[in-house]
Amino acid sequence: MIPEERRDMKRIAFFTVAVSMTMFGFTSCGEAEPVVAEDDTPEVYVPNEDEIAFDEYIAGIEANDSLAAGNSLYYSKGNGQSTEVEFFVNDKNEMVKMVEYYTQESMTIAKNVFYFKDNRKFASMELFETGEGEEMHFVERVSYYGENEEPIITKQKTAIYEQDLDVESYELVDKHDCDMKHALEILNQEGEFNTTFQGFVKEGAFLYLIVGGNDPEAFSSSLVVQYVDQTIKKLQENETAMIGVPLTINFETVEDAGEGFEYQILLSAVVR
Repeated sequence: MIPEERRDMKRIAFFTVAVSMTMFGFTSCGEAEPVVAEDDTPEVYVPNEDEIAFDEYIAGIEANDSLAAGNSLYYSKGNGQSTEVEFFVNDKNEMVKMVEYYTQESMTIAKNVFYFKDNRKFASMELFETGEGEEMHFVERVSYYGENEEPIITKQKTAIYEQDLDVESYELVDKHDCDMKHALEILNQEGEFNTTFQGFVKEGAFLYLIVGGNDPEAFSSSLVVQYVDQTIKKLQENETAMIGVPLTINFETVEDAGEGFEYQILLSAVVR
């Protein structure tokens, strides 16, 4: 069951391979002819021509309502952590945007947004919470990448509350490469997101197939079984013995308009 944040766009349940980042600046207003020390004047961040070109390209992706959307499995842990990936492809079936959602230790939902051009990472935007106690704050960090996918510019802004980020200004920081490895493993059901058979759960009229890692602390995902085909029958007949067997999962996400939830419907499971 997948909570929140879904689009009304056609979803595609397989993987093939904007946030419009506007710069805000402020000048202080006061009484007539104020006396302001030069060092106290806030420095407004001004993007260069290259950054403006990056942002215009990203804005074009965000404004393109013809993009098809797809998603990974929704993974969760018993401690409340969860993660999933959403991606968008153009009419050439090229991925142009990918969003990784994940739960931080504070239980805040953070995200990494990746933008692509000519099948390479073009830009990234990270939104996350950092610090502890009264020092906790939100960070929006943006990086632009060259042809070799190495970061050429990184800027960020911070605010105590997430909604206040929109009225803060960016400042240049050390170049930062936002790694896509984790997001791609989620999409491709690899690494710690490997879909091994972990059993069945019966809940009311629904039978759920549980897949995930073999470690008790690993991420797992549940899918509604609609049809008991030969693979499902084999898994049911040998449930204990089949625990840990790798499966390739094909699925689709369906929204229950009445309950406001989304379900992962199993289309097929193949033993690898």
